[in-house]
Amino acid sequence: MNDMATKQPMVTAPSETRQVNALPTTTHSTSNRGMRIGRGLVRMIPTLVIFALLITIAGWGHFHEWKIPKFSELTNGKSSVGEAWCDEHGVPEAICISCNAELMPKGQLFGWCKEHGVHECVLHHPELGQLASLAEITEDDLDRASRAIAARPRTENDSACKVHLRRIQFASTDAADRAGIDIAIVDRGPIVETIKTTGEIVYDPTLVSHLASRTEGTIWRVEKNVGEYVKAGDVLAFVDAAVVGQAKAELMQALVQLEWNRKTLLRLSGLEGAISGHRVLDAESEVAKSEVAVQQALQKLSNFGLALDESDFERQSAEERKISIRFLGIPGDAVKTLEQTASSSNLVPVIAPRDGLIVKRDAAPGEMVGPTSSIFTIADASRMWLQLNLRLEEAQRVQIGQKIIFRPDGSDDDSIGTVTWISTDVDTGTRTVQIRGELDNSGGQLRNETFGAGEIVLREEFQAIVVPDNAIHWEGCCHVAFVRDKDYLKEGSFKVFHTRSVRPGAKMNGYTEVIAGLLPGEIVVAKGSGILRAELLKGNLGAG
Repeated sequence: MNDMATKQPMVTAPSETRQVNALPTTTHSTSNRGMRIGRGLVRMIPTLVIFALLITIAGWGHFHEWKIPKFSELTNGKSSVGEAWCDEHGVPEAICISCNAELMPKGQLFGWCKEHGVHECVLHHPELGQLASLAEITEDDLDRASRAIAARPRTENDSACKVHLRRIQFASTDAADRAGIDIAIVDRGPIVETIKTTGEIVYDPTLVSHLASRTEGTIWRVEKNVGEYVKAGDVLAFVDAAVVGQAKAELMQALVQLEWNRKTLLRLSGLEGAISGHRVLDAESEVAKSEVAVQQALQKLSNFGLALDESDFERQSAEERKISIRFLGIPGDAVKTLEQTASSSNLVPVIAPRDGLIVKRDAAPGEMVGPTSSIFTIADASRMWLQLNLRLEEAQRVQIGQKIIFRPDGSDDDSIGTVTWISTDVDTGTRTVQIRGELDNSGGQLRNETFGAGEIVLREEFQAIVVPDNAIHWEGCCHVAFVRDKDYLKEGSFKVFHTRSVRPGAKMNGYTEVIAGLLPGEIVVAKGSGILRAELLKGNLGAG
């Protein structure tokens, strides 16, 4: 019994086992959580320190009555502490010309210029210009302005606008520099105003010839190929036409008969007393019939393009006449070759009617051709047509003779031409008007059916008044430019920019034409004008 008890294995209660195993796990988890919380608190220490420092500084500043600097102080670099400052205009009160107008009187005002659409027009009153000396306004300047206004509708200024009366003042030149003001000189330069559209280059149809055989036949030989330049009278091909051989034979027969009848009449005329008069009349009749037959044969050959004068045969022998008729219509230099290579009298040459380039060939030896089948196309490409499509409202500004600038797709070179025709029809689908121009192609660079961008030049000015694009601003009622006072750089002068009403015109290569409002040599703000515009807006809001 004891042995059995000894051999029996010991059994441990399951609850005790779970208790022992669970204890180490719980202790490890609690330790990790504590470490993570500690590390998080450490990371928050810098943020808490900075936050506490900011609160301390803010409290100290509030206790000592700190203030945020004004925009005028930042711009002009001046502190309002200890100095009377004009907060509205951003300069010391002692030199503020807006508050103390007598410091810098504006002078005489002339008001609205109806002709040029600006206030205080310097074209009519050059003494208003900010120049060291009085500008000279020529008739060319006035004519240029008139052409620009008439060329196309322009954005108009409001005659009731008062923004041109404002002057923007800085405390010093350094203050203007810190504000980011950059200047440009009003200059003269070329301006080209155009109407832009798209177009297509095509052959001038008046210089294109589509050649066909005058009669049905077979291509015997082709002399020229596509791409070859030919001159008027060159043989392009030969057509073997049986009807032509028959017409030549009829002419030969009619000529022989005419010659016989003439000899008969001549012989009978010498025997008038010995023979009956009816025989002479009959002989005369036969001569007349033979002459008609010859004319008919010549006309038939002429219909085939083989024109011939009957008088040419009177100086030839019978053999010479036979050769002439056989090679009728064929140039002399080609006859020498054909005498050895061609035995047929049926050959009809296809002759080039003009100088030009063979742009198409639909002919091969042995191929049947006729009057309705084109076998060659010759084009004189030295002059091309340009077809442009313009919107109806733009077409009314185009006139015959105006200059055209066209750039074909894929090309870096412009082609120059002129307007030669303006259609009286409007395309019902696109509501556009077709304009045709002519382009010189003596260099052979233009290609038929090439698309591209075209411009019709409305006017071309070589001495226009121009400024950079960013010197002109739209202020809701007027276009303005900020013009630097002529005494700006003088010692002790007021640092003033005048708001000038202007009339802009065409734009080109980053420059804007000024129709009226500025004079060459004046200085305008070209960059950093945001602060000046902000002053205008502030004044407008204050006025409102």
